[in-house]
Amino acid sequence: MIRVQLIAGQRLVHIALKALIEQAPGMDLVAHAFTAQEGLEQLDPSRATMALVALSLEDADGVETIRRLQRQRPQLAIVGFGEPSGGPFPHHMLDAGATAYVSLQAEEQEWIAALRRAQVGQRFLSADVARNLAFHSLEGGDHRNPFALLSGRELQVAHMVIRCQRVAVIARALSLSPKTVNSYRYRIFEKLAIDSDVQLTLLALEHGLVSRASLKAEVEAEAEAVV
Repeated sequence: MIRVQLIAGQRLVHIALKALIEQAPGMDLVAHAFTAQEGLEQLDPSRATMALVALSLEDADGVETIRRLQRQRPQLAIVGFGEPSGGPFPHHMLDAGATAYVSLQAEEQEWIAALRRAQVGQRFLSADVARNLAFHSLEGGDHRNPFALLSGRELQVAHMVIRCQRVAVIARALSLSPKTVNSYRYRIFEKLAIDSDVQLTLLALEHGLVSRASLKAEVEAEAEAVV
């Protein structure tokens, strides 16, 4: 039995994946969380054998969350998921400790295959992610994607800025001071030849790191939370 813990912030995605896991033969959803902190607090070695982690979370990013899960439970199988293009993010999630990466646009059978393969330690990429990575390889790497210029930590900060996270929230999630977060922001702006958070978001949309639909969903969820 594959015992899955789901950590996903977007409500509709969360609901869809929860239903998918609960209906899949040989799988059991033992815990589900909307934030990284909640997911880490729920982690129970006697229950979950697998974590399914979103790239975008309210209080952190998926790369950092995967690192923290790995530190707590080195034997835990982890599957990351996010945008299909994703730029450097699939690589970073795999480097952080994920065994598989699935696109939000993947077919249902690919999600199931990713969970089953990861549970036995086998690498898996959904077809669209594998295709994008292959194209990047044929083109000589990610040199056409400016986000490949960023370090892992810079990518984390950029991803949270793109999702309209406040500096204080980013600092708390990544265990940094607000001053350090702003230093990263300005370094990101310099490397990408931009000068504002708005330009950063537009560049991310252009290169497929996020989609308009996912940004809209997060903004709407944030508005509901405020109300």
